[in-house]
Amino acid sequence: MGLFSKNGICSICGSSNGDKKIADGFVCKNCREKSRLIVLNWKEITSDRIRKCIKATEESEDRTKIFLPDRKVEKYLYIDYPHRLWQIPAYRTVFSFDDLVSYEIIENGDTVSKGGLGSAIVGGALFGGVGAVVGGITGGKKSKSIIKDLRIKFITQNPIYPEIYINIIINGNVKSGSMMYSVYYGSLQKILTELTLIQKEQKQECRSEKTSEADEILKFKKLLDDGIITQEEFEAKKKQILGL
Repeated sequence: MGLFSKNGICSICGSSNGDKKIADGFVCKNCREKSRLIVLNWKEITSDRIRKCIKATEESEDRTKIFLPDRKVEKYLYIDYPHRLWQIPAYRTVFSFDDLVSYEIIENGDTVSKGGLGSAIVGGALFGGVGAVVGGITGGKKSKSIIKDLRIKFITQNPIYPEIYINIIINGNVKSGSMMYSVYYGSLQKILTELTLIQKEQKQECRSEKTSEADEILKFKKLLDDGIITQEEFEAKKKQILGL
């Protein structure tokens, strides 16, 4: 390191090539590239976030190796149900079903319906003559007469892409009730069908985890009843299983 070098120790990998100041230290070019973060001001980014992004990138690369989509919704959404993975082709990252927190339909800048784990799609009516959205969007709000933008916004647990979009109509001029209107909203219907199925898989996984936790607790309860472990040991183990 030169006498007048502004480099520091990289807070991520420990190298002496930390050439970019971050909120709590320095980060090197190699770690920045690994994180895939695109930011305007690195001084606002913490080393913890960079580590999480690098981990998410590595996990995504591992998922890509086994990502074999068995369902594709046109150019918008690819899903690998056996491996519980999904991808929006416009993004490089492969997400797991567990990464999906919620999603909402945005029409002409307004959120018209929402959905997520534990809830069906709720909100205003979208389709007019095309049909009801899977999950039961019902009456109350009608589509605008001209649709300029139609997007699905996803909230995920991925630190690199906490917010992503499927853009169905961008800067368009689609008349409600037209042939193109039916085509675009038909695509939206297909996407929401798959999201409903992903939700179902999420719920089944949650039920499976809860059943597993209950079985573990019952196993230690039997050990308590048989006098093999103490009440204190049982309570400690139960808290550990429940993550308390």
